[in-house]
Formats: sequence, C-alpha cells, structure tokens
Amino acid sequence: MLSEKFSKILIKNVHDLYCHIGLTQMKNKITPFYTAENINRNIKKICDECEICIRNKSRRKPKFGLMSQLGPATRPFEIVSIDTIGGFGGLRSTKKYLHLLVDHFTRYAYISTSRNQSSGDFIKLLKKVTPAYNIDMVLTDQYPGLNSKEFKQFVMTENIKLVFTAVDAPFSNGLNERLNQTLVNKIRCKINESDKKTAWSSIAQKCVEKYNETEHTVTKFAPKYLLEGENINILPSELKSRCTREILERDRKIAFQNSVRPHEYNKKLFDSHRKDDKFKEGDLVYVENGNRLNRKKMEELRIGPFEILKKISDSIYQVDTGHRRAESNLFHITKLCPVFVSE
Repeated sequence: MLSEKFSKILIKNVHDLYCHIGLTQMKNKITPFYTAENINRNIKKICDECEICIRNKSRRKPKFGLMSQLGPATRPFEIVSIDTIGGFGGLRSTKKYLHLLVDHFTRYAYISTSRNQSSGDFIKLLKKVTPAYNIDMVLTDQYPGLNSKEFKQFVMTENIKLVFTAVDAPFSNGLNERLNQTLVNKIRCKINESDKKTAWSSIAQKCVEKYNETEHTVTKFAPKYLLEGENINILPSELKSRCTREILERDRKIAFQNSVRPHEYNKKLFDSHRKDDKFKEGDLVYVENGNRLNRKKMEELRIGPFEILKKISDSIYQVDTGHRRAESNLFHITKLCPVFVSE
C-alpha cells in the first residue's frame, strides 16, 4: 500500500508515460498492483485536470452551458437573422455570394446576390423588408460588412436591435443554417435539371420564391401565407377559399404552437450533453482554437488560459484573448473549458 502523496506521483507518471490514457485504462494499469487512500478519486482528478489532455483531446466530458433560447418568435419580424452563402462564382454570373434574411416567425425568406460581402449588400437586403415592416431584432454572424460602422448606423436609424452570434458557433443561428442547406439543394437541382444554362442568381430568386410558397415542415404553413395571408395551394384560383383576418390570426397561433414543440425538443436534446455550470468574471478558461476546418491536424484544440472579462449573457462571455476586434473575443459557453486550480 502506497501513501496518498506517493500514489499521486505514480498516477501522474503513468498518465504521462502512456501518452495520456483515460480513466478506465489508468485504473487497469495501477489498481491491480497498487492501492492507496483515495486512489480512484485521485486517478479521476489527475485525468480530468491534466492540462495537456484539456488542450489536445477531442473526446472530452460533456461541454458546459445549457441552451439559451432566442425565441421562438411570437409575431412576424420580431426576430430575423442574416447569413451569407459563398461558392457560387462562375455559374454564368459574376456574383459569388447569396445573402439570406429569414423571419423567425413566418420563415419567410428574402435574398440578394452580389460579388462581395460589403455593408451596402446587407443594407440592401434589409431594405427589402423595412419599407413595409418594422424589424425588432437582427441576429447575425460576425461578417465584416455586418460589423461595419455603416451597417450598425443603418440598424440604429431603423431602431433595430443588432445581436451577434459568438465566434465559431453556427448553432446560434441554426434556423439560417438549416435554410442555407435547403436553398442550396434547391438551386443545385434547378441548375442541373436541364442542359439550358441560366445564371445561378436568377435561379436562386425563383427557388426562394417557391420556398416561400411551400408549407414549412415546422409551422405547417407556407411562409407567404403566414406573412401576407395569401392562399398559395395548388388549386385553381376559383376554387380557393378566401382568407379572412380572423382565419389568418388563428393559423398564426397554430404555427407558433407548432414552432414551440421542436424548439423545446431541441433544447432538451442539446442540454442532455451539457453541464449546467456557469463562469464568472475573473475565471481562467481555455477556448477552442478556431474553426476545426481551418486548424492543422496537430495544432492544439484549445488554447489559453485566458481571463473572462465580462459575462454578456448566460451563454456568451467576453474573454481576454488579445484579438483587436472586440466581437472576436466573444465566445459561446460551449467553447470554454475551465482551468483547474491545484489544491
């Protein structure tokens, strides 16, 4: 039987010698031959708090932070989100980007296409909505054009609240991410269905028009119907029933309830793999080392430690990583890992 002090040294040496093996393998290596007071607890503690493991292992314990919910929206244009899809260059058009705005309540989509991602492009997209409707909030990723003085001045003038998602957290704008896939699939199908070549930007406009006229799988109503009350089923116009204001309001309530159910289910699923821990100002944390697609194979997965400067919300924290742009220091809680202080 070893003393607890010496057993900790043994555990640490075995953990390092065998290339940072995990808890079960550590127990299999040590406990058949040695015993000590609190040996299992100390094996777990040393494995959990190993700085090299925290920085470099891809399979870690459940991440921190439960899902914080923005929505579901209760009415049209209470929340809209903006995103950009690239990779369209050369398809019989000089334009390379599709900019997408979607209303979270009706799921109605607006698009614009352009050669770049300037503030003017995003302002043009918002102006497709603002003459007719008042937007309360815009949720968006941190593209330079959206983070520019010009764009911020425009949304301020329109009395629109601007909310940025955290660094490398596309799930924060999940509604847009899913619609991105849907529209890209539709555009790809239309481009490749015939030998006649048409500019992708023209096809994209037609695809988003048909998307808005198609029943959404979540709300069970077409976005165009929920927004404008226009009956868009495939019956001849003379057979279509007239939509009154009362009927539209009834169906909007049904659409909201239909949105709540998957919202709650997704939160439950997300939270099942998360720990409900919180960080506070002054805590030291490791942060994920950028987007995994841009990271070299052998680079550390997490970097730091850095100090938390400010708690922005239950899920967003400002971390002192040294980035010049303030928004690049905002991290979703799932991207953080605590620094364990030795006793």
